[in-house]
Parts: sequence; structure tokens; C-alpha cells
Amino acid sequence: MTHTNIPAPLNSFGENKNLFNQKTAVISIVGAGGKTSTLFWLAREFARIGKRVIATTTTQMYLPEENIPVLFCRSPEKLPGAVFTPPAIACFAGWNQELGKVRGFSPAEIDALAKRHLADVLLVEADGAHGFPLKAPALHEPCIAQSSDFVIAVMGGQAINQPIEPQNVHRWPLFSAITGLRQGGKLGIEALKQFINHPHGMFKQAPPQAKRIWLINQCSHIENITGVLPELLASGGLDAIWLGAVREFPPITHVLLRDEGAVTDKNL
Repeated sequence: MTHTNIPAPLNSFGENKNLFNQKTAVISIVGAGGKTSTLFWLAREFARIGKRVIATTTTQMYLPEENIPVLFCRSPEKLPGAVFTPPAIACFAGWNQELGKVRGFSPAEIDALAKRHLADVLLVEADGAHGFPLKAPALHEPCIAQSSDFVIAVMGGQAINQPIEPQNVHRWPLFSAITGLRQGGKLGIEALKQFINHPHGMFKQAPPQAKRIWLINQCSHIENITGVLPELLASGGLDAIWLGAVREFPPITHVLLRDEGAVTDKNL
């Protein structure tokens, strides 16, 4: 079996060939503090082990810095399958010159594309954060396809146990209302529980069938927070917690899994 740096539970798709014969795995990435880097790290890893990958967005995002072909089209679900021949391809609806970003497709178009099974993995950036390490979703956010098998919520690890204020949180009034934190309050375990479990919080609009993964990014040194993570994993609807820095190697250094009520702690 080819070695992969894709952590559990996502590696079930990377290692089980039968799953790819059945459907396209749809992975939606939300939150703040490294979504685009996470998307293209996963695109590289899946392509490296021989999976066909389509990367796109339901909002707007920066063009990939990676050596991945870019395709612009109006309706991806209507394109001939032959255009998706590269191991990995990025597909978008248009270009916003003013912002220097590409525009993506609606969640319904993502669902329609997934049904065609033109790729093994469909990676979707489904949220925007304007460069902040932490955010609360607005009324129209996030834009998650209902076919999503996994929802990865990204958070900048530098925010945990630190004073929180409008300067480091996107949509601060909404975040304050969800967590109960006031300006200058520390983002501790109780506030994190609220944010993870609140219907308008971290996993807002995640489809019920989707596995929920919390990625704490830019967090190579985990000693100060690992003690509270099993409690957060057990108390919410999370399936896994990943810690690491997706621009470094290895991207994920620590994984906690919830499996049949038990919490498994793995060092990678």
C-alpha cells in the first residue's frame, strides 16, 4: 500500500479502492486560518497516491500556487469527462480581477458534478475569512454542498487560550454572540465547546451524514492544549481533531479520533 500523509478518517478513501468505485468523495473546507493551503495539500496527497482530484470553491479563493492545471467553465456538471484527465485539476467559474480571486460554483452545481463521478475526490473551499485565524459564519455562510462526505473546519491554533478581540476574529459580533466571549476574553474550553456545538458555529450547515473534522492549524507545539482536546472531542459531534501546520512537513502531527464512543490519541 502506498504511504500517505492523509490522516484518519480521510485516509479511508485513500486506502479503500472500493469506495472510489462507488462515488466521488466530497470534502468541504470551512473556517479560517489555512483553508486554501489545506485544500491544495490534500489535492497533492490524493494525486500522489493515484487518485483523480478536482479542486474548486463555492465562494471565492486565490488561484493555486501549486503546479495544478486550471480550468474555467460556466457549468462543470455539463463538461465532457475528458477535460478532467489530469491527476489533479482546479475548476472555477470565473475571475474577479478586482480581488485577484477566482469565483466558484453553487453547492447545487457541486452536488451535480459529484454525481457524475469524474474524479475520486472533489475538494471544495466553502467559506471565506479575509485572512483571519478565526471566524464566525454570517447568515449566508458557509456554502456547503449537501453531498459532502467530510467537512473540515480550520482554525488558527495561535488563537486558542489567547485573548480574543475584533482584530483577530472575522465577524466578531457573531462570534461573541455564539461563544459568550467579550473583547479580551480568552478562547478556552467552554468557549470552544460553544463554538463547536452551536448550530451557527464551527460546523454550521454541515450535512448530517458528513464526518466532522476540526483542524487546528499552525499549531506544531501542542503541549498547552492537548489536555482539553479529548473532552472537546467527546462532548461534541466531532469525528476527529487534527493538529499541525499544513505548510510544513508532516502537515499533521497529531490526530485524535472518536470511534464508537472512545477517543483514540495518535502521534503521527
